[in-house]
Amino acid sequence: MKWNNIQQKLRYFVMAAGILPFLALIGLGSYGLNIVLDEMGELGENLGKAGANFTENLVSYQLKHTLLEMAKSRADFIERETEIIVYNVRIMSNMMTKIASNPDDYKPIQLLDPRRDVVRKFQPYIIYSPDTYQNGMTPEKLPPELHHEIAIAANIGNVLWPISRTFSDYNSSFYVGSRKGYFICISLYPETNGKLEYSNEELYQYDCRQRPWYKVAIDAKGPVFSELYTNIDADGYQLIGCSAPYYDRDGVAGVVGLDVSSEEIYQAIDDTAIGADGFSFVLNDKGTVIFSSRKRGQLVARPGGRDLRLSTEKSLADATKKMAAGQSGLLPVRVDGEEYFLAFAPMKSRGWSFGTLTLRKDIDAAAEASRNYFLAQIQNFGSRLYWGCILVAVIAFGIVAGLIYSLFAVSNKLSSRLVKPIDELSDGVREISGGNLDKKIDIHTGDEVEHLAICFNAMTENLKMQMANLTKVTAEKERIATELDVAAEIQSGMLPKDFPTRDDFELFATMTPAKEVGGDFYDFYMLDETHLAITVADVSGKGIPAALFMVITKTVLQNFAASFYRQNGLANVVAAANEKLCAQNEAMMFVTAFVGVLDLETGEFVYVNAGHNPPVLYRAAENHCEFLDVEKNFVLGPMDGIPFVEQHVTFKRGDLLFLYTDGVTEALNTSDEEYLPERLINFMNSTDCRVDLHELLKNVRGDVADHVGEAEQSDDITMFALRFNG
Repeated sequence: MKWNNIQQKLRYFVMAAGILPFLALIGLGSYGLNIVLDEMGELGENLGKAGANFTENLVSYQLKHTLLEMAKSRADFIERETEIIVYNVRIMSNMMTKIASNPDDYKPIQLLDPRRDVVRKFQPYIIYSPDTYQNGMTPEKLPPELHHEIAIAANIGNVLWPISRTFSDYNSSFYVGSRKGYFICISLYPETNGKLEYSNEELYQYDCRQRPWYKVAIDAKGPVFSELYTNIDADGYQLIGCSAPYYDRDGVAGVVGLDVSSEEIYQAIDDTAIGADGFSFVLNDKGTVIFSSRKRGQLVARPGGRDLRLSTEKSLADATKKMAAGQSGLLPVRVDGEEYFLAFAPMKSRGWSFGTLTLRKDIDAAAEASRNYFLAQIQNFGSRLYWGCILVAVIAFGIVAGLIYSLFAVSNKLSSRLVKPIDELSDGVREISGGNLDKKIDIHTGDEVEHLAICFNAMTENLKMQMANLTKVTAEKERIATELDVAAEIQSGMLPKDFPTRDDFELFATMTPAKEVGGDFYDFYMLDETHLAITVADVSGKGIPAALFMVITKTVLQNFAASFYRQNGLANVVAAANEKLCAQNEAMMFVTAFVGVLDLETGEFVYVNAGHNPPVLYRAAENHCEFLDVEKNFVLGPMDGIPFVEQHVTFKRGDLLFLYTDGVTEALNTSDEEYLPERLINFMNSTDCRVDLHELLKNVRGDVADHVGEAEQSDDITMFALRFNG
């Protein structure tokens, strides 16, 4: 009875000493938390308003700055394009001057005549002036001197043809207009029924000397651009031409030039403006719009356009004055009743200016959206902060409750401490007798109970050492066997078993594991309906580490190829996989890999070789095998930041690709002699590669077996064959 009273008093004392300080701490913390919440609420509201205003202004500034930078960039682009045109016109002028000044150095050439000949794109032809058909004349009755001059001038076609090839994506023409009226040209305008069509007006009434490009250049000293004009054809293309005079021994002999449809220029500048209603244009030094992506309104490009510096809309007139003066900047303007921001930049070599317009309301809307987003984030942060404080209070209450419970438990332990050593000794002996030799009885009482515990611990340690020596060898053997079994199951389970049956390709693969498991694997999968991806790889090392690294490599390559091969290409897929494998490769394992993607429609095969054996390529047309050319890229895994080079080869119907790992070429016979790549390629050229793929791989495996003989297989042997039937 006396013992129970002391135990109860001790329990009450310990609980009181622990609970009272915690209650005081909770009260003080609640008061401080309330003050912090009030201050944070006020500070968050003020900070949110200031930050929202700053964000709105910053976004507006950034959008305007971006608009101006885009204008400068596009101005530089168009200026470079015009410089290319000027450069080519200068070449045409120099060459035509050389021909006209030295006619004896050239042989006569007959040109196509569209009146009687079929003329196609990139073919030079001649059109005679209306003078030729007056007074009973025809081109066939020309004076011999003029006929010879035209035949010599036709040599310019050898210059116009390569120049026109560089403009193959444009509706354009390249021409020579003589002061005597004949016109030599190469046209890149669309064909009709496999030929260029010409109206009667073009064939019999076209006088090059009356065209704008001729008139503007005849008195010029070098290349000059014309104003917009409409071609004489019924199609009515709006054109801009660059032309320059050429000379003979008597002076100016005519004009050379090239023109481009303004529609082509529209396409080059149409993607500059921000927003669906934005547009762009080019202004010359006379204030006239010469190119525009606008199809109607004040800024549309048309022949004989008006000077915008005289516009009744003051903001537009002021802006175009600055543009015509060669300045750059960003100004608010009003165009066709709408408010815009106009960003403009000069093209100094031409005296032109490029401008791009974006609706002012689009800029303001983007800035307002950023402001609202910032305010919403501030409000969300305040809400999370409030509920976070509530959560902290709840957690603190829970901790206090837990501590109170702990104090109660501690008081109970203190009250029973006197009998605890005997209970521990009894429990320890009972557990040791049950077979737990790792049990240590830890008693520090300084009496006979502690000494008895020490004796029991010594006895169990001796028993444990004896049993450990007996089981160590057996356990090690079982561990190795288990590890190899697990690795083999992982390796086998990850390899595809079902080979597709299709008309456009065949494939078959085998993997013969060695006694000590390695990391060979193969893989194939469709990226989409027309692209087949294949992989053959060999992981360094043996056992479970190699098997696990094989699983990671296979998964990473397949996931990355499926995710962004079509956007970024195979080299980037392999580089990204290498970065992923390097990230946590503390063991510095590596894998050699050959990865390829076959386009089943075209037969194009894209591949990247990462330190792997070069595959064998069989060409059905030649019935011959050779090693595929591969770049010496680094292996995957040990080093990040490595670039990989992708290569291309085109398969024809019946072509076959044979892939393998070093278990084939490094297979050893009883004399430690390797099978070697030379023997492999010789065998591939001696066997029939047109047989069934299963039979082909069986034949290769048989030749390797003949070489190895009775020697034990030291490495995995993996073979993969792909035949293209497209």
